[in-house]
Amino acid sequence: MRLSRAIPLFAITVCSLVLPVSASAQNPGRVLNGFRFLPSSLIPSPFVTSYIRTATGGGIASNVSSLFLDVDGDTLGVLTGDVGFMTLAFEFQQQFGGWLAVRAGFAGSARMGVDEQSVLAQGLTGIASVNLGATARVWNNDQWLVTGGVDFGSSNFVGLDPFGFARTVIDSGGLTEDNKLVASTDATSFRGNGRVAWAPKPWLGLTGLLGVASTDVSSGSSDFLVGGGATVAVDFRQLNWPSIGLMLGYVSE
Repeated sequence: MRLSRAIPLFAITVCSLVLPVSASAQNPGRVLNGFRFLPSSLIPSPFVTSYIRTATGGGIASNVSSLFLDVDGDTLGVLTGDVGFMTLAFEFQQQFGGWLAVRAGFAGSARMGVDEQSVLAQGLTGIASVNLGATARVWNNDQWLVTGGVDFGSSNFVGLDPFGFARTVIDSGGLTEDNKLVASTDATSFRGNGRVAWAPKPWLGLTGLLGVASTDVSSGSSDFLVGGGATVAVDFRQLNWPSIGLMLGYVSE
């Protein structure tokens, strides 16, 4: 088991849709102190609500360079090309009794080269995962909400590596059973975290998360992760500006 180094991440959601279930006066949904919190795909929501969430995204990274090294660490060459990305996700959460919510979700994403150089260098990588989890309310008042969450996930990673396949064939002197073009790995994870939301003003809302996770991979390795993140959102409508909202998010794990 190893402790992974911290990796900061900023993210932009390309397209997302959240369909909430109507809230009651005792449970006003994602509202504190008059501020309506925006959902984020970067930081899990601290709110105990019912919703259906879908997300679809895509993009292209241009001029991605990949270094290829020999066993001595010397550079054999550099391949440069464009890489495309796509993602699809669905999640359903159901509230029970105003203090507990359970959820289930599915997500899939892929990365692939889109020209000759990047197809050889980057190949094709796909990830499919399912998740089961729950969130429970711990404490709240007009401005604050504190909850705890647990999640169990199972993922399958599939990779297609044309360059690595060709290199192992050359190094081994021919095609053998050890030369694999496609590799597949399964992983399971368990996460526990504390979540908080704070609305000091009707136009300002902040959320935070701190948690730990344990991950086991079918190859025999395991990881222990410690991480967290935060979002800051501003509702300009509350300041008598145009009806526009802005949210910034950061996560490190």
